Amino acid sequence: MSERRFPLIVIQKDLDNGLPRTIPWSLAERAYADYSRRYGTDQSLERIAQRGGFGPTELDVHVPGWRKELGL
Repeated sequence: MSERRFPLIVIQKDLDNGLPRTIPWSLAERAYADYSRRYGTDQSLERIAQRGGFGPTELDVHVPGWRKELGL
């Protein structure tokens, strides 16, 4: 079974630069750990996914090195 995916908020320029439309859910969980420490837990990770996910710049803040991790 493949891992659950989490949406990434991207624009055409991001797609042109090789960013994916989704990331592994486990990466989103790591981002959410930092996000929730900074901003609280008013929004669950599930709710953030429903609202479109994280943007690439947010991931840069919450999980530095995520792009390299995914081979981007």
